[in-house]
Amino acid sequence: MSDHSLLLVNRSKLNLTGINNVNTFDEDEILLETVNGFLVVLGQGLHVTMLNLDEGKVTLEGTVTSMEYKAQGTDIKAKSKNILTRLLK
Repeated sequence: MSDHSLLLVNRSKLNLTGINNVNTFDEDEILLETVNGFLVVLGQGLHVTMLNLDEGKVTLEGTVTSMEYKAQGTDIKAKSKNILTRLLK
């Protein structure tokens, strides 16, 4: 298992390691699958500026308002469906 870390700089740049997948993203919410469970990043104007899943590294920019971990096994399919529904409207 690789290490998971995050570094938030001035609430505007978030560097992450130990990322397995970026499940969903939009300007207000990004759902990441980490080696320690799911991480939901909420904010404004969020975007992925660097993505290297081979190394498990992701960099996000925008205004981060909150971050919350969800336990492994959490049902994120409903959350993904809600984002897809919003995009298709």
